[in-house]
Amino acid sequence: MRKFISAAILAAALLALGGCGNSKDNASEVTTAAESQTGQSQTINIDAGEYVKLGEYKGLTVERTPVEVTDEEVEEQVQLLAEDYAEYKEITDRDTVQENDYVNMDYTCTIDGTASEDYSETDVDTQIGAQEYSVDGAFDLDKELTGAKVGDTVTINFTFPDDYDDTEVAGKDCVMEVKVNSIEEEVLPEITDEFISENTDCKTVDEYREQTRQELEDSYNSEAEQAVQDDLWNMIVENCTQLKDFPQDIIDQEVANLTAENEEWAGYFGMEVEDFIEEYYGLSLEDYAQETLMNQCVQDLLVEAEGLTVTDEEYQAEIQTYIDDYGYEDEEEIMEYYTEEEIRSDLLYSKLMTNLLNYTNVVESTASSDTAAETDTAAE
Repeated sequence: MRKFISAAILAAALLALGGCGNSKDNASEVTTAAESQTGQSQTINIDAGEYVKLGEYKGLTVERTPVEVTDEEVEEQVQLLAEDYAEYKEITDRDTVQENDYVNMDYTCTIDGTASEDYSETDVDTQIGAQEYSVDGAFDLDKELTGAKVGDTVTINFTFPDDYDDTEVAGKDCVMEVKVNSIEEEVLPEITDEFISENTDCKTVDEYREQTRQELEDSYNSEAEQAVQDDLWNMIVENCTQLKDFPQDIIDQEVANLTAENEEWAGYFGMEVEDFIEEYYGLSLEDYAQETLMNQCVQDLLVEAEGLTVTDEEYQAEIQTYIDDYGYEDEEEIMEYYTEEEIRSDLLYSKLMTNLLNYTNVVESTASSDTAAETDTAAE
């Protein structure tokens, strides 16, 4: 079954950024997802210094957004905890669907005259107002069901947008028939010390609020630190000079690599990889491949300039971290998900970023989070 995709549920996905290995001859080795006739991954060596010249990367200044946790944000988390333990009670004193009701329904879709199993379901629930089964610019199921009665079948005629993410139905006419089976209301538990003690590792509501505040603060600090690293990296790349274009065969192999890495994410949203990359990065797949190659070469040159390596002792310590912190049984199990090269590459990047941050002047931003958000919105 393919759930209707609205803009509200599309989330930006993280795209993997491959690193350039640093070989003895200072050439960056890029492993692509394209396979030869023998079934082995093809590799190509890039002399990073032939294509990119490092710019200034020391003494740069980057702003860090101040972290603040509000009482409202803490209470939102307390509310989410209550919703996790909510009970749903069938409404019997009325039979008409209203805002915030939970509706149990069956629905079928006939697309261009053909019944669609992909767009049909039975015994599914949706909350009126949550926009879970709507298509932007085509129809609003919540609006269509509001006012309907239990036992009613509501018929909705609409056309999928031409740019709908599921290209198999984009631009096609649809007749959707929805039967309302029942309506329920959400009953939330009262947040008391007893409830907190029974359902969390805290003893009181106040203790839970304090723990929640600390967790939010830690999360926001982590996001702020990541933003500093991202801004610093972008600044460093902008200071570099690309000496000449990458050869087309290298670009083609990087395109193959990125395609393989992002096929699953693109498929989740019913999109082709090319459309997925363009949706979230505003670049064609080939342009994004060139941007990725540029990043790879800059990283390779920085690692060389800083004289960084990963020792066997550091690698083994990281393996132990995977076992202790992430629940892997042993190195053999870890190797089922990662290669030694990937783990060493991550360690190398971590050491590089530590060095880069030590060279950087990080200052607190004077703009508030709200102001920054308004600026970003205006820029869009």
